[in-house]
Amino acid sequence: MLEKFIKHFKPENDCIKAAPDILAAYKDKIPEELYTLWKVHGFGKYRHGLIEIINPVDFEPSLWTWLGREVDNYVPIAITAFGELFYYRKLTQTDEDICIVDIQFRNIETLVWSLSEFFDEFLLEADMREGWLREKLFDQAYADQGSLNRHEIFTFAPVFAMGGSAELKYLQKGNAQVYQNIVFLMTQ
Repeated sequence: MLEKFIKHFKPENDCIKAAPDILAAYKDKIPEELYTLWKVHGFGKYRHGLIEIINPVDFEPSLWTWLGREVDNYVPIAITAFGELFYYRKLTQTDEDICIVDIQFRNIETLVWSLSEFFDEFLLEADMREGWLREKLFDQAYADQGSLNRHEIFTFAPVFAMGGSAELKYLQKGNAQVYQNIVFLMTQ
């Protein structure tokens, strides 16, 4: 399950396997593939931090802030190296999708209609990685500023709404949750 993703986005050695209480709490809210990813490979940076698989408990407050409400069947699953938040929606017993909170453009968008398609197709397409993950900018920032710690991202200073842009000179490291909240407050 999700073998193509794991092959391309190799998990870093410090990934932490999900604790039994987290697995139990989300078992009925997420697909088996994600449950297995959390159990076998865990939470942490993948491909040096281009994407981070997150413990949903750590990012639910950010998701609820951006959505304006709590939604029981929405589960935050990953962040980009720049703080965008991916979340899973269990729409019905058979329908699901993956959405993104694009914090710089204050946009929420549905990306794909299945979790396995998100991991094993969407994220493997070069155009999607460049468009949604800013892969080239990440590679430059990683070479320039080094690796990212857990929940650490490259932040744009200033944020796009205040004159920043997707250039290396505007990047610095910061905590993802704090940055998501700052961008939310600055762009209201």
